[in-house]
Amino acid sequence: MKRTKGIPPLSPDATDDEMIEWTETYDLGARLDAGVSEIVEMHEPSQREDRTTELTLRLPSAMKAALQKLARRRTTNATTLARLWIAERLRQELKDRSL
Repeated sequence: MKRTKGIPPLSPDATDDEMIEWTETYDLGARLDAGVSEIVEMHEPSQREDRTTELTLRLPSAMKAALQKLARRRTTNATTLARLWIAERLRQELKDRSL
């Protein structure tokens, strides 16, 4: 059973395993009530969904299974998690190249 009292904030330097353990230990509703989690809109308000395009990726089945497992633990799906990771990496690469 998930604990709901005395929820510590997640460290900004937490590893993926630490994030997974933290989210599995503390209930989302309780985290929201305690103020240690928040719901964040991932899209820019002006961004329109019809401006998206499709990209097909072939992954080894073990990689897909791991991605799906991580996504479930983060209460999302594999496609969304992969899209977020790609967006984060693109921002990082573009930032690094502008130095």
